[in-house]
Amino acid sequence: ASAQVADLQVALREEQIIVEEKKAQTDDLIVSIGKEKAVVDEAVEAGREDEEAASRLQNEVQAFQEECTKDLAVAEPVIAEAEAALNSLDKGSLGELKSFGSPSAEIVAVVAACMTLTAAGGKIPKDLSWPAGKKYMGNVDAFLKSLLNFDKDNVPVNCVDSCEKEYISNPSFTVDNIRSKSSAAAGLCGWVVNICKYFRIYQVVAPKRAALAEANRKLEAANKKLTGIRAKVKELQDKVAALEESFMKATEAKNVAIAQAEKTSRKAQLADRLVNGLSGENKRWSETIKKMDITGGKLIGDVLLASAFVSYAGPFNMLLRNQLVEERWRPDLIQRNIPLSEGIKPLDLLTDDTARAKWANEGLPIDPLSVENGAIMTSASRWPLMIDPQLQGIKWIKNREEANGLVILQQSQPKYIDKLLHCIENGIPLLFENLPIEIDAVLDPVLGKSTVKRGRTTIMKIGDAEVEYDPKFRLYLQTKLSNPHYKPEIAAQTTLVNFCVTEKGLEDQLLALVVDHERPDLQEQAGALVRQLAEYTITLKELEDSLLFRLANAQGDILEDIELIENLEETKRTAVEIEEKVKQAKVTEVSISKAREVYRPVAARGSHVYFLIDNLNALDRVYHYSMANYVAILKKGMDMTPGGKDESAVPADERLGEEVDLERRVELLVETT
Repeated sequence: ASAQVADLQVALREEQIIVEEKKAQTDDLIVSIGKEKAVVDEAVEAGREDEEAASRLQNEVQAFQEECTKDLAVAEPVIAEAEAALNSLDKGSLGELKSFGSPSAEIVAVVAACMTLTAAGGKIPKDLSWPAGKKYMGNVDAFLKSLLNFDKDNVPVNCVDSCEKEYISNPSFTVDNIRSKSSAAAGLCGWVVNICKYFRIYQVVAPKRAALAEANRKLEAANKKLTGIRAKVKELQDKVAALEESFMKATEAKNVAIAQAEKTSRKAQLADRLVNGLSGENKRWSETIKKMDITGGKLIGDVLLASAFVSYAGPFNMLLRNQLVEERWRPDLIQRNIPLSEGIKPLDLLTDDTARAKWANEGLPIDPLSVENGAIMTSASRWPLMIDPQLQGIKWIKNREEANGLVILQQSQPKYIDKLLHCIENGIPLLFENLPIEIDAVLDPVLGKSTVKRGRTTIMKIGDAEVEYDPKFRLYLQTKLSNPHYKPEIAAQTTLVNFCVTEKGLEDQLLALVVDHERPDLQEQAGALVRQLAEYTITLKELEDSLLFRLANAQGDILEDIELIENLEETKRTAVEIEEKVKQAKVTEVSISKAREVYRPVAARGSHVYFLIDNLNALDRVYHYSMANYVAILKKGMDMTPGGKDESAVPADERLGEEVDLERRVELLVETT
């Protein structure tokens, strides 16, 4: 790892050079873009006046256009009426009109008006008589077509003036009046009248159209000029855009180079942190690996010894367990040349400090026998059956399994099988307490873990009922009998665990009781200290396990796993803090233990007395006393001891009326209890 850190430092220096080059390129592009943008801004500003002029001209053209359109809109109905008048004509009606020999003056006037209005070049014929009119009409189809295609926008002014003066001004020159004489003449009359009206309107519109055409020419020229300016500006803008794109790419390349350099720098720092973080663990882990290499070859004997302890040592007391291990099994293994670690004890394989700390927090006494019992119960594959007259084991199990919904049953309960089936099916822990010597035969399949496989399902048959077996199910058995005689089958199906309290173990428990009575503050400190040390041990174990798990399962480059390295540093920081707290706690523990040891004679006497009373049943079976009853009497005895802070329970004739010194107080407690 140290060599890797050096390599990273070299790579970092090379990447820093690249970063500086990228920065220089980017700075050059920034200068170029600034210059080009200035040119573009100047061109845009220069074209702004042309833009404004073109915009004003466009507004004027639009206004002219709207005005012309409005005026022409007035002429449209007039043209429509003229066309309607022509559409009322047909070949037959015109032929009929042409066949008249001596028509009325009104009809002659209509045809004369048509001749006048359509005079070529504005040369009005001198002869406007009826014969001239008939000749004018000539071919009826051609005549009608000439009227339909008449250029109404370019009628000579003199022709219109003559029509209005000579004919239209005549009151009798109306469509309605002439229709009574000839429908064809009426149609021609309507056409003449409306063409003249249209011409007068067009006289107003024509100058405006000319002005509009001129404005459109100017607008076209302005737009053409503006298009050129815009093209130039766009060309410049495209150039700036290309430069900006190059700038973006250069910036991106620079950022990538910076990011890579930062990444390498972080990796170098993380590598350094990793090396420093693991420096302390390296030695310890190396020693552990060497130790594991040595013990690995002797694991067969170690496991065999621990397995025998779990399987067979449970029913016995501490003395017999030690005899089995040291005088029977260990010599036998050595004699058979089975590899075995020197000085190995079963608990070395079955438990560790973390497990013991958890058990202590759950209420298991910390005396050696109780710790061994905890190891046997958590390691055995068979269901444990606790010989627990003082109810120490059952208290631990209740605390341990409370969060998992522990169900407590007695064999004497009615319909307890239903609850048993429910627990098995749902993986709920179950405790059978206060078992008698005779265990119900219906429980044999449960005790023996007799199951069958059906497909992917595990089935257990209990009596006539079949239930799906949940592997999370756990069974605990407990009896208050101090020396039960179960059938051999029960001993084979279960793991017997002797929780009968030892004299030394009871002495420690009674010491806690006496100190709690006399110095509750001291006992509270001692209990808090035990819990604190247990929590420290558990925390250290969890931190180390988490660290090892992350190291073992790290994917890819371990130097990129920031969380791992931070976890390592946090682990080290926490471990150092906890180690310091443990040292302080050890000092405090010594002082508290020294203060508590003053009351040891009282606890020792209480333990001796209990075991004397407990053995009275050897004289007669009626002498049976429970631990709870004995503890209650002991507490009463301490309450009745004179010389304490509170003498309210002391007989009046024995009260001292003052608190005696500690040594005298202990003597009085020994005498009274």
